[in-house]
Amino acid sequence: MAFKPIPIQAFALLFVVAGATDALIYRHSRDLLAVYMTGNTSHVGQHLATQDWLGALPLLAVIATFFGATVAAAWIGNRVGPWRATCVMLITAGLIGVAAPIAINDGYSLATVLWIAAGMGALNQVSAKESGVTFLTGTLVRTGRALAAGDWLAGRDGLMRWVALVVGAAIATLLDEWIAERSLLFIVAALLLGAALTAWNALAHRQTARLHAIATASAADSHAGC
Repeated sequence: MAFKPIPIQAFALLFVVAGATDALIYRHSRDLLAVYMTGNTSHVGQHLATQDWLGALPLLAVIATFFGATVAAAWIGNRVGPWRATCVMLITAGLIGVAAPIAINDGYSLATVLWIAAGMGALNQVSAKESGVTFLTGTLVRTGRALAAGDWLAGRDGLMRWVALVVGAAIATLLDEWIAERSLLFIVAALLLGAALTAWNALAHRQTARLHAIATASAADSHAGC
């Protein structure tokens, strides 16, 4: 029986989380990004070209933190089987939860960004089959390819991810205006909800597999009795 470790609702939540996190980072930490490492990497190159070694260090720290967290999350995910998505979401929620109390609305500190970057690095290992669940550019490219080939189901899935990211960014922006620093708690709550959904999904699959095994064994016994 095919097992889908991440139900569609939880997968949509991943992109809501990515959009919300990215929106808050852009509002409070324009120089240090935590969700996508492309901008940080290009900024490192700019600092190195102008021999601004100190300016490159915080960027390198964010990239190294993201990378270290994604390696650790992948290592853990590879060892927990069907509980990979649940464990990774709980880890991510914990990392963002650490960042929430030290977030300052006037501008996120390096420590805040590092904790968020660790969370985003971990989040991208929630699925062993996805190269990066928050990589929107790749998603749009795959969606365009799917639509061009007439694969409307895959195209719909890709567009759903884009919409979920936009919704997440909008929600986080509104919350940031209303509750300021506590807006990161929305991300933690979304991750905990996603963990609950994937845990329920894993339990349901295990129960279904157990019942299927019992039915198969019973059918085999009946056949042998004949």
